[in-house]
Amino acid sequence: MDEEGDVSEEPVLPGPTPDPSSIPSVVRAVGNLDLDAKIEELGFSKKTDPNMNAIIEFLNEVEPPEPLSNNLSGDPQAESWLQLLMTLVVREHGHSSLPISSIERAVGEKMNREDVDLEIFLDRLWIMGRLERIYGGAEVEYSPNPSWLESR
Repeated sequence: MDEEGDVSEEPVLPGPTPDPSSIPSVVRAVGNLDLDAKIEELGFSKKTDPNMNAIIEFLNEVEPPEPLSNNLSGDPQAESWLQLLMTLVVREHGHSSLPISSIERAVGEKMNREDVDLEIFLDRLWIMGRLERIYGGAEVEYSPNPSWLESR
């Protein structure tokens, strides 16, 4: 700045000058991208509708999961059941969330929570950042935070 307070020179941006020729161009006709093949190429599983009856049957046969070691959890055993259910839905079926009714049907009894008690439990996990609440469908759905799915 000079003595009158005016800016005397233009600011210099950090880094090298942009070079558009260094960006490879991908030319393809509109509509020619095969999304299913691209998704498979990247190693993602195809989204399938979760068979809640099969999931419930699996959860009835599996040994109860170890309670989470997180001392902030009000009910580590209930949270581990929910974590197991969400892992199945996300990793095996490619879904990102489950409605409250499906959660209750699958693990409500194992968690000893139904109706309002389950909603309060899920809301508490949402407040703690372990789940995301999703509005917009027929009912509220919850989606797991990826770091929570990995925690033990």
